[in-house]
Amino acid sequence: MIIRYPEYTKEFNWTVLQSDTYTYAKYKKAMGAHKRVIFLKEHTILFALAGNKKIFLGDEVLNVNPSSIVLLKRGLYGMTEVVPDGFEYEALLLFFPDSILQNFLRQHQLQATQLISDPQSYVMLPASELLQSFREQYMLFFQNRAENMEAILQLKIQEAFLLLLASEHRKDILNFFHSVTHAQPANIEYIVNTHLLQPLTLGELAQLSGRSLASFKRDFQQYFNCSPKKWINEKRLAHARMLLLNDDMNVSEIALACGFENVPHFIKIFKQEFGNTPHSLRAKKATI
Repeated sequence: MIIRYPEYTKEFNWTVLQSDTYTYAKYKKAMGAHKRVIFLKEHTILFALAGNKKIFLGDEVLNVNPSSIVLLKRGLYGMTEVVPDGFEYEALLLFFPDSILQNFLRQHQLQATQLISDPQSYVMLPASELLQSFREQYMLFFQNRAENMEAILQLKIQEAFLLLLASEHRKDILNFFHSVTHAQPANIEYIVNTHLLQPLTLGELAQLSGRSLASFKRDFQQYFNCSPKKWINEKRLAHARMLLLNDDMNVSEIALACGFENVPHFIKIFKQEFGNTPHSLRAKKATI
């Protein structure tokens, strides 16, 4: 299962700062360790307030603690909270879309310090005294809501940008800002094959590729000579059939392993594709 931020609200230990149209920040307190796959739908600044956060980026592991800050490009991440027995994990997440960052860069006439070829997915840096003070002041907004809170929060994210750029890591921060707002669209084949078995929507795959949904569908059709929905479903169903014939997982587990969160829908389109339900296919195999 993929958890999508910032809109995920099922956990009671989240406190949220949001307007009618946008989520600005979330504060989380939790006991114990949790390992999850997270889809960040907006770029994010992560402050670990207590405990540690492990973020998995392919073969690389980031260890985020209260003395560090990490900026993450929108995308798919494996995350684990590391909490000693008897303690709690606490984190503050600030979300910012391209539009806010682009307006900030334009307003302050900030240019990248080098040509951006490969987009940076993250920057991690020590939390300076100014950034730690910002973090503590920001936390007060979760208990004290003002009538003009939306305008305040829009200014606070710009303050965070300025404080980050005031650090000795200005070059890395500025290049990260430009890489996430000016990156060239990613290779369609790479994006789709990398995330084929994750339950991502076409809109989310389009986001990961740096395209609008319409552009993603057009470019996909040109590259694969097939609509993305049809191509992806065929690949997922073929993988599901292989698992049904060669693995002991039950049908619900196989559906989830192949990117289908809705099991009845999986069974329906599996039968349409192969003429048998997953259960009947497995029963036929058992009689051979």
